[in-house]
Amino acid sequence: MASIVFNNVHFSYPAAATPVFEDLSLVLDTGWRTGVVGRNGRGKTTLLKLVSGELAAERGEVTGAAGGRRFPAPVADPRRATRSVLKDALGPFTAWERDMADLLERGGEAALTAYADLHERYVARGGYRVDADLAREFDALGLHESLLDRPFATLSGGEQTRALIATLFLDPDGYPLIDEPTNHLDAAGRDRLMSYLAGRRGFLLVSHDRHFLDGSVDHVLSLNRSDVRINRGNFTQWRTHADEVLAHEARTRQRIERDVARLESAARDTRRNAASREGDKYRTGALDKGFIGARAARQMRRARSVERRIESELAERRGLLGNAEKSRRLDIGTRSRAGGAPLLSAGGVTLSGGGRVLLRRLDLEIRAGERVALTGPNGCGKTRLLDALCGTAQVDAGLIRRRPGVTIARGHQHPLWRRGLLRERLRDAGLEETRFRQLLGVVGVGADAFDRDLSTFSAGQLKKVDLCRCLATPADLLICDEPLNYVDLYSREQIEQAMLEDGPTVLFVEHDRRFVDAVATRVLDLTARAFTAR
Repeated sequence: MASIVFNNVHFSYPAAATPVFEDLSLVLDTGWRTGVVGRNGRGKTTLLKLVSGELAAERGEVTGAAGGRRFPAPVADPRRATRSVLKDALGPFTAWERDMADLLERGGEAALTAYADLHERYVARGGYRVDADLAREFDALGLHESLLDRPFATLSGGEQTRALIATLFLDPDGYPLIDEPTNHLDAAGRDRLMSYLAGRRGFLLVSHDRHFLDGSVDHVLSLNRSDVRINRGNFTQWRTHADEVLAHEARTRQRIERDVARLESAARDTRRNAASREGDKYRTGALDKGFIGARAARQMRRARSVERRIESELAERRGLLGNAEKSRRLDIGTRSRAGGAPLLSAGGVTLSGGGRVLLRRLDLEIRAGERVALTGPNGCGKTRLLDALCGTAQVDAGLIRRRPGVTIARGHQHPLWRRGLLRERLRDAGLEETRFRQLLGVVGVGADAFDRDLSTFSAGQLKKVDLCRCLATPADLLICDEPLNYVDLYSREQIEQAMLEDGPTVLFVEHDRRFVDAVATRVLDLTARAFTAR
């Protein structure tokens, strides 16, 4: 297979204080199923855009990347039939079909000659196979063929994601570049896409979903704090190896620190003895001065040798733990209202949306200390239910009760703050800037966030801002809608740990299977209408 080569690539954005990549050199085999991982802001999407040619290196070069096609890509007119949208993503098939029909209708020698030339190109690009190819890929992705004849805009977000990804693998000259495909994709859709990718050969995939990466990739490219590394294996194998490397480096660093302390003590003693011997020359006779001076000189040389060894040991220590991620603890400061009536309940609730009934006669209670996960396919009413519980959507029937005095902090699927200065947003919301800075710092968003417009933030940074806004709001109950979308795996693990250690009361929608398994005390499947205790 071909290789993509980064040769001393330097890239930075005009408004950024530091470059994204400095002297990046690596080789990627296009036959690998490569997962790309790293903190938000490390350059994962930038890497894909450098491969696709959407961005150009300021210095250095990227070679062998011709044909890179990236998801997500804009759809010019989503009102068109899905079949036409997808065919045009592969080539100008619909335009060719229209032009060939016009040429045949026009007739005449010139028109027929033009038709023959156009038809030859159409056949060479697989025009007569493309409809069958799309139907085959739809079946592999769990999509019904009838969706091809519906307007693209009427497909759910998850259906659109899978449909567009199918086109990446139908382009014989393309190299698929897939950027966070699991966002807004339900658990069943993630599993189907994971199985689909596991059966394909050669792609570059950015994802923070650990289960998804485990089932779809055979190499991991990690954008670390101090370097970029490629490891063979899935996510768990990479993480195990990375943890082992860091543990070994931590033990080595401890040994070096012990050795340095011992050597520094020895150097001080040797220098002290040498200075004392040198002083003895002036308290002895002339015959002894040469002997004493020589011995003092030997001790000084020994001290300098020890100091050079100390410098060498310290240099080795500086090269260790460069990739250790900062592990500050996330603090979830919700109030506790243990015992008594449920904090929030729904009795016989019926909800509708989009001209259809989503939920019928739902009963739900949230008690203090519970962490309840709502699951179910896209479009089953999860977000609508959260809106109703927060009082921002009306129920068709039934009753929602909130315990007197209970306050709710809401985290949104699509971040609430997307424009303006963060400092001004905090002031308008009455939130303390100091605590907000601490929360953002813990999840890896730098202090410069307060000096930039929110419109310049990455999707992951915006999601972290929304999460921190929710956590910084004094509340008895957190209600969060897909809080992990776009959020890097390190921050996911920090959130997991804080949920387990702080024990807040939370009702949340999330499709990250490992997060749900780790955090939820109960799971309510809205399609089965059944709770599962954890």
